[in-house]
Amino acid sequence: MVGLLGGEIVAMGALLPSAVGSAEIKRMRVDPRHQRRSLGSRILDELERRARGCGVTRVHLDTTTLQVAAQRFYERHGYRETGRGRLGRLELVLYEKRLA
Repeated sequence: MVGLLGGEIVAMGALLPSAVGSAEIKRMRVDPRHQRRSLGSRILDELERRARGCGVTRVHLDTTTLQVAAQRFYERHGYRETGRGRLGRLELVLYEKRLA
């Protein structure tokens, strides 16, 4: 999914089925020039809505420990940390949210 503003892609996110009843949120991004305008929230809300429509009851995602703003964003949207992992030299923070 992409968010357009004046014909320019300014936000994006994707939903990837990962197991029965589960999906992973991937590639969430908002152009830094357009952050703090609720574009990320709108993309995330729509991905969750579409996930529910497909029978998904749990979504999960990861970000790095360096991306503190992203961590706070997901926590504000009801995601809870479920663990930590590594991707090369990066430490990952794993998140999950149960969908109603």
